[in-house]
Amino acid sequence: MSNNRKKILTFCLIIIIFLSGLLTERFQLDNKVQNHLKNSYDKLSRIVYSFIPSEEIALIIKPNEYEKILKIREKSIKRTKLTKDLERWSDGKIIFKDESHNAKVRLKGVFPDHWSDKERWSFKVKIENDSKPINNLYRFALQPPRTTSYIYEWLFMKALEKEKLFSLGIDFLDLKINENNIGVYAFIGQLSNELLKKNNKEVGPIIGFDSELWVKEQIQSNKIYSKGVIKKENGTEDSYYRVKINPIQFSNDNNENDLLNLKKAINLLEQFRQGKLKTSEVFDTVQLAKVMSLRALLGSSQFDWLDTKFYYNTKTGLLETISKEIHVDLNIDYRIYYSTWWIDSSKPRNDYEMNKDFFIDNLFKDKKFYEQYLKQLKEFSKIKYYENIIDENKNEFDSYLKKLKMNYPTKKIFSKDHIEITRLRIENFLNPVQNLNAYFSNFENGVLKLNISNLQRLPIKVKGLKLNNGESLLLDKNYYLDSRKPFLPVEIKDLKINCNFKNNCKKENIAKQKLILQIFGQDKDKYAPISPYYK
Repeated sequence: MSNNRKKILTFCLIIIIFLSGLLTERFQLDNKVQNHLKNSYDKLSRIVYSFIPSEEIALIIKPNEYEKILKIREKSIKRTKLTKDLERWSDGKIIFKDESHNAKVRLKGVFPDHWSDKERWSFKVKIENDSKPINNLYRFALQPPRTTSYIYEWLFMKALEKEKLFSLGIDFLDLKINENNIGVYAFIGQLSNELLKKNNKEVGPIIGFDSELWVKEQIQSNKIYSKGVIKKENGTEDSYYRVKINPIQFSNDNNENDLLNLKKAINLLEQFRQGKLKTSEVFDTVQLAKVMSLRALLGSSQFDWLDTKFYYNTKTGLLETISKEIHVDLNIDYRIYYSTWWIDSSKPRNDYEMNKDFFIDNLFKDKKFYEQYLKQLKEFSKIKYYENIIDENKNEFDSYLKKLKMNYPTKKIFSKDHIEITRLRIENFLNPVQNLNAYFSNFENGVLKLNISNLQRLPIKVKGLKLNNGESLLLDKNYYLDSRKPFLPVEIKDLKINCNFKNNCKKENIAKQKLILQIFGQDKDKYAPISPYYK
């Protein structure tokens, strides 16, 4: 081969490699190829898994009824959301444990992760009244495990059951649609009278924030955003204040008492949203504190007001939280991104619509509830709560984890490290290294004046002054310091303490004294030194 020909071939090879690199970076081809290979391997693994005998639930849907589902899915993909006007039921049958049940089936889930896959979609199912229920339920959902954060939704439901809180319940069954083996699916209860009874609740209204307006505005804003408009201007950031509050589960049989209870429930939630009623006046706060703490401890990325539903307890006259969709993502690098909805209402990421979660903010405005919640969070986080849940349900956990790993060998299904890291992060927030800065301002007429500022994300209660002789000067009323918001300067506040003309409070002695304080939700006193230098 001539030298010129070698040079031409070498040059062409360099150009090909260079262009390949550009295309790979431009279109992320390496990620696409990698994801395709992983998904293909998962699918092959599910085919092998289908030969292993396991408990199965089968959907039998005739071609013309199945075609309805296909058309709705196509329209949803075009809109990027499954809107309520597209919710159509198809007739079918469910075969479970050799029994046939007449049923209606439709696509489930607003977002594409529920139905964008080529063959694994989420379904809502309702058994007809002329057939027996399945697992004592006439209404349930069948969802791909990725939409339930794989094993994490099951762990959350088990924790709710342990604490005697409202649980939808979840099992993992093999799904077959007509003649196609789809693999392992999550079987999840849906709100119904049967589910209320299963949770030892009297039949009563369940309400929630209607997502229809929010979904439509999201579709519209995504069109605008795709044209290069800044996302923060999309107009959906305050949907919480504008969407309707509607019944989710309600027997509309013209019973005046039931209707009155429904109106009471909606009025409670609306008055809370308006800021006219406090958290402790609207919700069962013991129940709510536990639900939020259990979500936090599992590493949930959100406590979504749209996902959360509320059962009206006619005996207490309060709303009880029904929580689902745990949203745990093991692909998140917590060194770069982490959600801290469970500590305050701030949203410290610049790609959020707003820097505040309005629902969480409303909850935490009630200091009585906020303190109660933080105490509950501390109780759960000081023990290895979810490791205990796993140990208490070891056989079921091991069985489900094995199924999930066989169906998704390339996916991150579960991590004990994730649970422990989450617990340690919570402990760190509840027990910060720094608490507050205190600076001497002046001492006049027996009154000590200090400039103080909170340095961390939890509020602080200042209780008084600890003198170097062991004596404590307590305030008539605890002084409350709001938490420091992320990426903002600290707020400097004035604090006055009646020292009764004690020399300990003079500037030359002040460095020997300390402020007595408590981190909100904690019982242990902490002490902050005072600098004699004026800030």
